[in-house]
Amino acid sequence: MSRLTDKEKVLNDVIDDILQELERAEKKFPVFPVDKIHAVSIMNEEAGEAIQAALNFHYLNGDINDIRKELIQTAAMAIRNLINL
Repeated sequence: MSRLTDKEKVLNDVIDDILQELERAEKKFPVFPVDKIHAVSIMNEEAGEAIQAALNFHYLNGDINDIRKELIQTAAMAIRNLINL
């Protein structure tokens, strides 16, 4: 039986969180844009929120978990775009 490294444990957690977010988003918004400009803009909106969270963390004593949350959402929307190509 192999033991997971710390990096592998973190990666597993991140992937699990991304897949959970993807499932949540698909339930909340079952119709995804066919138009690729609008579809990719959804991912870009999440990336913009990640930037805002990073700015808040850096300059306004924001919460690092807000950055993680927005990055998870960005990754989920990137995967949703890839699935819907």
